[in-house]
Amino acid sequence: MKNSDNNKAPVLLVHGMWSDANTLQEVRDAFDDAGYSVESLTLPHHRSKQEHSSSSLAALASARLEDYVDAIVEAIQRQPRPPVLVGHSMGALLAQLAAAKVPCERLILLSSAAPAGINGLGVSVIRTLGRNMLRFPLWKTFTEVRLANVQYGVANSQTSEVQQDITDSCTYESGMATFQISVASLLGRRSAAHVEVSRIHCPVLIIGGTEDRITPLRVQRKIARRFGDQARLVEIQGCCHWSVGGRYFPQIRATMLDWVKAGEELAGRGRAAAA
Repeated sequence: MKNSDNNKAPVLLVHGMWSDANTLQEVRDAFDDAGYSVESLTLPHHRSKQEHSSSSLAALASARLEDYVDAIVEAIQRQPRPPVLVGHSMGALLAQLAAAKVPCERLILLSSAAPAGINGLGVSVIRTLGRNMLRFPLWKTFTEVRLANVQYGVANSQTSEVQQDITDSCTYESGMATFQISVASLLGRRSAAHVEVSRIHCPVLIIGGTEDRITPLRVQRKIARRFGDQARLVEIQGCCHWSVGGRYFPQIRATMLDWVKAGEELAGRGRAAAA
């Protein structure tokens, strides 16, 4: 973490399923190179497959979305000022849930999982999850993805080398959290994935890929409609779910940095006018 320009808000990154802080290295480098102070958070009980034990897997299996949100809120509160909160996939859903609890400077959602009230399930989603959907009871075990899952639904428009790298770095995920997201559309406001949009007051950037098979573009469009004029939706042609690296990331990187910079300049003009 480097010292940032005083005018730049700190940046906090939240990874998605089967991931850890290292998954967002290219996103971290993008903001770090632009002079921001960046923290990449690893969610509770997440570690590499090699580092897991039977007891740590048991703890992960029962981890809830609420546990993840609490960890993000604590990380936000450690920042010197409200941060730019960036989340990918499940991490983007968690970022929304956290931003409804504590103030953030800006919110960037990359290929966001569907919050409660938006149906995120479909044939391509179920096919991506694969054998995980057969685990019973899902809420008492862990989930994982294999190369075939990555090739079909996580990084389907990336190179074979990127697909293999993603597979090699993937870890396990909470079955409980997977279950909570899967049934969110059925439970509505009673779901742990219900986002109180009215409590989020910062600008929101939503980025989705046209070839995303696990958090399809239709989900990103519905999230954008919930935020209305508060949000900007950017659709990346050809991009799959892997919006945090690979062949489409240069465009995504430029989109994020330009949007944050424009907001800083607007805020600067507002402070100057007030003075």
